[in-house]
Amino acid sequence: MFIYILSLVLIAFLYAYPFSKGHDSVPTITTQSSEPIIIQGCIGECSSCHTLTKQEAKQLLSKKFDVKEIISIVVDRGFFKVEYLDSKNKKQLINIMFGKDKAAKEIFFLDE
Repeated sequence: MFIYILSLVLIAFLYAYPFSKGHDSVPTITTQSSEPIIIQGCIGECSSCHTLTKQEAKQLLSKKFDVKEIISIVVDRGFFKVEYLDSKNKKQLINIMFGKDKAAKEIFFLDE
């Protein structure tokens, strides 16, 4: 009977273990302190994964803003800084999140 119960526990463990290491794992970095830092999102150079063309930025922003021409796009911490000219030839700056579904005139960093 003991062998039967032990084999059931072993089968359950062997079945569940591979699924515990799947896509739900969160990458961590260990620093000099004993506490690991949990990293959510990207690790590395943002522009290696996230891109926004001038044409795409104009199409996205024209839904809500007066955009005549996109001047520049700079990749920053989690968003694109987009500088553009409006129909009055006034330079404007807006930030588009990497998800390309949100934009804000100003970003407030809580860690600064």
